[in-house]
Amino acid sequence: MRYAVSDGRVETLALSLESASGSARLHNLLALAWHLRQRDSLRAEQLLAEFWRWLPRHRLPLDQLNALTARAALTACETASLFCRFDDAQAWLDRARAHLNPSIDVYAEGDACLAEVLLRKLRGQRSEEISLLEQALRLFEALPDPQRRGVTRALLRSELGLYLANPGAEAEAALAAGSLSHVDAAEQEDQAVQVYDLASRAFPLCLRAPAEAAALFQASGALALEVGFLRFHCVAMMNASNAWLELGDMEQAAQCFEAAAQRARQTQWPALMGMTQTQVGRVLRLLGRGQESLQALNEALVQLRAVPPGLITAFACSELAFALRLVERLQESVDVMWEAIQLYREGKHMCNLALALARQAKTLAQLGQVEVALQALEESKALTEQYGYDTVKVDISEAMAEVHRRSRQQLPAPPDMTAPTATIHFAQTALDRGLGIDGWRPPPALLDYLAEAWAEAEGQADHMAQAYAYSRRARQAQRQESSLAIKDSRALLHLLGYHKAEPAIAAVETYGLASAAVSTQSKVSLPNAGAATLPRLCAEPESDLLTRKEHEVLALLALNYSNKEIAQALGVSTETVKWHLKGLYGKLEAGSRRHAVTRARSLGVLQMGA
Repeated sequence: MRYAVSDGRVETLALSLESASGSARLHNLLALAWHLRQRDSLRAEQLLAEFWRWLPRHRLPLDQLNALTARAALTACETASLFCRFDDAQAWLDRARAHLNPSIDVYAEGDACLAEVLLRKLRGQRSEEISLLEQALRLFEALPDPQRRGVTRALLRSELGLYLANPGAEAEAALAAGSLSHVDAAEQEDQAVQVYDLASRAFPLCLRAPAEAAALFQASGALALEVGFLRFHCVAMMNASNAWLELGDMEQAAQCFEAAAQRARQTQWPALMGMTQTQVGRVLRLLGRGQESLQALNEALVQLRAVPPGLITAFACSELAFALRLVERLQESVDVMWEAIQLYREGKHMCNLALALARQAKTLAQLGQVEVALQALEESKALTEQYGYDTVKVDISEAMAEVHRRSRQQLPAPPDMTAPTATIHFAQTALDRGLGIDGWRPPPALLDYLAEAWAEAEGQADHMAQAYAYSRRARQAQRQESSLAIKDSRALLHLLGYHKAEPAIAAVETYGLASAAVSTQSKVSLPNAGAATLPRLCAEPESDLLTRKEHEVLALLALNYSNKEIAQALGVSTETVKWHLKGLYGKLEAGSRRHAVTRARSLGVLQMGA
């Protein structure tokens, strides 16, 4: 029995089952269940139930009976693993191995190793997973099946690429070792082999050349769907989506995500559904929808309770940490991110570890924990240099900018610094490093950061000119990003039944002060408001100029509130209010509070209403 076949072959098997009877039906039931195990595992389990009912009705020679029993048990092992019924999966695997009959089914022992690989992967047992792949490869190299041999070889390369992701000598030696470096013509031509071969080339590029990695993942995902590797199809397409998100290309990211999300939901596989829900949360965060992102990510972690802690859970925790940071719950963000970092470290997920450490350092700096931030950055730098994670260097530079900005002590200036401050130096370094990555788009937040840093720099008059220049670039980038976000967010929210959140999201999109307050922990209390008429914030596209918090500050600024009164009204510190005011001044190109209000009205961002 082949390890994987095309959709056309599955259709032929399904048609032949309709007219099959006797022992032919028994064999057809098993063959169809085997090839549906990762295509439609619910249907596969229904076919297996019928197979077990039919099996006692036929008097088969013992060797044939054992071979069929083993193959059916392997099928059940894989479907149970996908549903995270791990005890059942182990029991089916033990039953399969107890009935192995190499004289009838020469591939069953190697297939048992691959079935256990899936079980160990979903359990997060990485060392056992790699060992089993190596064992399966040794078995298949002695057999005349290029598909199984090639799939196992490419899958092993893919796993090594995922965990090492290293363009240097260490990974090159690991990936070229022994039989991993050999691929014959028959293997190269097989679509099932190409699925993992493309992925093995994509994983090491995720943090070096995201655009190239995304293209490889998309090609891998398309082939995976054709040969029935539905789980890997969804994984590959979500990896492609992540790569495009890192580059700031929401349109490409949405297309890849939509290709996987609906299928993931239909499978009812907890790990895959949790991964997809995590992706929903990530996209919502990147669209600036902090509260909705938190809701989606908490739902993802509930779905992942059935999955042992590992890479999937770590990724969901790191995304939850980013969402908490977005809504300014910084200490909670740090606590959750430490959990993710620990899981990445235990699982030796070096690329994710390097990225999480760099982003954790930025949050720690914002909390004033500069020493701890520098320790995290040192570890991230070491991993980045060792493994060549070019994209992480952008995050490291951003974190260094924040460390210098927040440090109460004078830190040594970088030796090659020509900018007026170290904060500007490192922020500009982050921008330059990003622009050196193919397909990377400067995020508005980084451009805004540079605008604020130049505005804060004391000295020459051209500093403010630089601040305005970066502010204009940020607005242009934000308009481009918003045009994609408006187009894609609806489609993304409809996926996985997430359209239920739309009424709340539509309310927030109006940018009215009251509706914005609903999305926070507690409603805004306006001191001394009396019967004053609150300014109405424009809901037209021009209002995308400002963040939601900046809109709230602007509305109160127009009522001549002091910084202290604004802080009391919004439940934040006066330092936070000053931070938002600097953002307002830079974006509106204003030099004072009154000027900011006047500019906002002239741009149509602010207008008076009843």
